[in-house]
Amino acid sequence: MSASRHVVELDRFGGPEVMRWAEREAPAPGPEEVVVEVDALGVNFGDTMVRRGEYRRDQPLDFTPGFEAAGRVAEAAPGLAAGQPVAVLNDNGRGYTDRLIVPRKRVFTVPAEVPPNLVAALFIQGTTAWYALHRFGYVSAGEWVLVHAGAGGVGSLAIQLAVAAGARPIATASSEEKLEIARGHGAEHAFLADPKTLAGEIREATDGHGVDVVVDGVNGPLVNPSMKALAFHGRYVVAGAASQSPGVVDVRGLMPRNQSIAGFVTARIADRDPREPQHALDEVMAAYARGELRPVVEVMDPAEIVRAHELLESRAHTGKIVLDLAAHPLKGS
Repeated sequence: MSASRHVVELDRFGGPEVMRWAEREAPAPGPEEVVVEVDALGVNFGDTMVRRGEYRRDQPLDFTPGFEAAGRVAEAAPGLAAGQPVAVLNDNGRGYTDRLIVPRKRVFTVPAEVPPNLVAALFIQGTTAWYALHRFGYVSAGEWVLVHAGAGGVGSLAIQLAVAAGARPIATASSEEKLEIARGHGAEHAFLADPKTLAGEIREATDGHGVDVVVDGVNGPLVNPSMKALAFHGRYVVAGAASQSPGVVDVRGLMPRNQSIAGFVTARIADRDPREPQHALDEVMAAYARGELRPVVEVMDPAEIVRAHELLESRAHTGKIVLDLAAHPLKGS
């Protein structure tokens, strides 16, 4: 077993430039931990919050970015063979590394035929979209589904999963270019994310019915118009908070229309049910195998990690950014 690994370190919280790769001694795994040789790292919005010191209250400086990885089991573990392809949910952060040591319960099997870059693109964002639609949104064929940030990683997959379920997706986005991307993923209608006009546009598009499910990874000023557009027995699912601003809801309005609001974090689902998120990941991988999911992936060299965060925070990027460690192994420090 290698005595060292490469990890991303921070010397302070701040912009993307505070991150650097360094070579450090690899800790020994505990009795219920698994060592994973990392082939690909998923870059998520939460990583940028960690880097800025905004992810947790009183966040320590050694809590570094990285929640999602794809790779191979280094040594056999309960239920896992050496060399077996896996996805890792590293909810304790510190996941930007080429060698992960994680609890067994956070390691999930994936089909060997799916390349690691695609596993990293589909895992967190795909399971988030699946949970939003099926576990909390209870989507049914023929229902209208509003997906915010429809050109983004979660949004684009949520649109495609909605189409696969026979639902009718409506997307929002911040530019005309992104609206066209959302339409390409299967959105029947796509509107600019303008709080002043959104509710009316949705009501008109649905002939007054409104949307049955909202998948909201944005929050902020879009919450109120989305609630106004929510149909009788509608389900509002909070799947993220990219705007980093609160949404205001008068909950009294839920009662006469039998509406509900739910929010979730994948790691907490896994804490309550040990079968998760393996079940959701299996469903996502099956949808990919059937051709129902077409993730948009930008593959980058891990040495470009600063640029990857810059792209993610620019809001100009669409789809998923993945750092390819298999093609670009880290060397030196």
